[in-house]
Amino acid sequence: MAAPRDLPDGLTARSLTPDDVDAVVAMINACEIADTGEVMWDRADLLADSSTDGFDRERDWIGVLDDEAFVAWGLIVHRRSAWIDVHPVVRGRGVGTALRLWSIDRAREKGSDRIGQTIDDRRTDVAAMFRAAGYTPRHTSWILRIDHAGTLQEPNPPDGVELRAIRPDDEAATFAMFEEAFTEFTDRLPSSAETWRAMTVGREGFRPDDLVVAVEDGRVIGGALLLNTDDEIWVDKIAVARDRRHRGVARALLETAFRRSADLGHDHTSLSTDSRTGALTLYERLGMRVEASFTNYGIDL
Repeated sequence: MAAPRDLPDGLTARSLTPDDVDAVVAMINACEIADTGEVMWDRADLLADSSTDGFDRERDWIGVLDDEAFVAWGLIVHRRSAWIDVHPVVRGRGVGTALRLWSIDRAREKGSDRIGQTIDDRRTDVAAMFRAAGYTPRHTSWILRIDHAGTLQEPNPPDGVELRAIRPDDEAATFAMFEEAFTEFTDRLPSSAETWRAMTVGREGFRPDDLVVAVEDGRVIGGALLLNTDDEIWVDKIAVARDRRHRGVARALLETAFRRSADLGHDHTSLSTDSRTGALTLYERLGMRVEASFTNYGIDL
């Protein structure tokens, strides 16, 4: 493990293990509640990230401890993305700076051309620290929500399109569809089948109906990963093949998410998108509204 530079006295750091996941997620969510009043992570998220292709479990995640309690952490995933959280009890002591420098060191070791972190726009103090350290805004992302009021429309896919749960023999085609769609995003690194599986069908607790696919003439032309949380359905991924867009496939996939969320007793459905996708207006046309915005700050290495 590459140790953080200039960690404050009295704190220690070590590589994380899968056995640490629950304690780390609890610490992350304590930070989120203190900062925004919302919980954003669960154990399946962290286990999925640490199972992606190229992730080094000895060197790509780190925990900072005060005695035996986690008070901060850092993670490098997909080569260019860092996640860092510092518990309020140790803020102002340089822990965040130490972990930010660790993320730069580790990204360089991995051969990355840059590293960045996505910051909630409500955290203006954190954004100012990143700007002062030479980071610049790279893209904007948003969390959108729709409240379920009255009778929801049943999913209405185009004629000839079937919406159903993914099957094992759909996996390769579904990955290829998602990958082709997502490579349209500006400056996105390619993914691998192993990473896609870790984030979808290999995710802890995954059930086949969590990944709804749109099939036409035996071809997977769209899909959406629907995650059931404590209080909502979260649309984690959604894509439609380029040559099958503007026909209502995406709308039907989202309507499936809304209906499932309501049937489970949730009063809303949420998802995230960013400025690289151009999808914000689609979601707003369907009645979704922006709940929070985020900026990705990056630095070239």
